Amino acid sequence: MSELPVPAPPRASFTDKHVWRGFALAVAYGVLLRVLVVYAPPVLAVMSLGYIFVAPCVIGYMAVQAVPNATTLQAMFWLPWPPVFAATLVIALVGWEGSICVVMALPVLLVGASLGGTVARQHTRGRLPALLTVAGLPFAVGAAENHVPLLSNLHTVDNAIDIEAPPAKVWREIVSVREIQPSELPTQPLFLRLGFPRPLSAEIDREAVGGIRKARFAGGVLFLETVTALEPERLLSFRIAAQTQQIPPGTLDDHVTIGGPYFDVLQGTYRLEPLAEGRVRLHLQSRLRVSTHFNWYASLWADAVMASIQRNILAVEKARAEKAVQAAPSNR
Repeated sequence: MSELPVPAPPRASFTDKHVWRGFALAVAYGVLLRVLVVYAPPVLAVMSLGYIFVAPCVIGYMAVQAVPNATTLQAMFWLPWPPVFAATLVIALVGWEGSICVVMALPVLLVGASLGGTVARQHTRGRLPALLTVAGLPFAVGAAENHVPLLSNLHTVDNAIDIEAPPAKVWREIVSVREIQPSELPTQPLFLRLGFPRPLSAEIDREAVGGIRKARFAGGVLFLETVTALEPERLLSFRIAAQTQQIPPGTLDDHVTIGGPYFDVLQGTYRLEPLAEGRVRLHLQSRLRVSTHFNWYASLWADAVMASIQRNILAVEKARAEKAVQAAPSNR
C-alpha cells in the first residue's frame, strides 16, 4: 500500500495574521529604538554598531519568528524588508533622520534584516526567551562600544579636470568664486540628492599665506579657510574650519554635521598643472576625517559625497575660465 504524500505547509503570505503580527512587532521595535536614541542617548547612539548593524538584524528576526510557516529562503527577504522600510519612513517623517542618513543606512539595514530573518527561519515558533535575548543585543553591543574610543580615519579625495584656458584665467576662478547659480551645476549631483547644501561662493580677503577664504554653502553653512600655501597660478592650499555653531538647526543631520564628532573636512588644495597648447589640468584635493566604529563603511559615503562636490565645483570653474577666454577678444 503506497503512502499518501504529505502536503507541504502553506507559505506565509500577506493575508496571514502572523505576518502582520511580526510586521507590527518589528516596526514598533525599530521606532522604539530611535526614540531611545533621541531621548535617552547614553543607552544607544545612532552612529553605533549596535544601532546601525545589530538593530536591523533584530528587526528581521522579529518579522520572521512570528510566522510559523516562514520556512523558505524567500521569507528572509519579503518578511524582514517591509518593516525596515516602514520604520525608516516613520523615523524620517517625524524628522529624526534626514534623507542623507536614510540613503546611507538602507543598504546595511536591509542586509542586516535579511541576516536576522535567516536566523529566525530555524525556529519560528515565537519562543519568548530567545526573542527577549535577541531584542537586547543592540543595547549590549552599544554598551560595549561606549568603552571603545572612536578611531579616526584620515584620508584624501582627489579629482581633476582639463580646462581650455591659461593658468592666469583658471587662477582667477579658484582663488575667489563668485556666487554659483543653480543652473551652473552641470548635473543633479550626489550631494544635492542626499540633502547636502549646494555651494554658493568663496571670497578671500588677501592672496597670501594667512589670508582667510570664506566658503559659503546654502542653508547658512560657512567654512573659514586659512591659506597655508599660495603660489600664484600654481598652488592654493588652505586649512578648513567648519563654523558648526552657526549652522541653522535642521540644515544637516546632527550626526553627519561637518566639524562634528563623526566627520570633518580638514584641508583643501588646488594645484594647477600646465598642459600643452595653453591648457591646464586643475586638481582639487580634500583631506577628510571620519571617526566611527565602522569607518570602512562610513568612509565610502563620505568619499562619494566629497568627490561629487569636487567634480561639480571643478566643472563650474572650468566653464567660467573657458568662457572668460572666449570673451577676451571682444573686450580688447
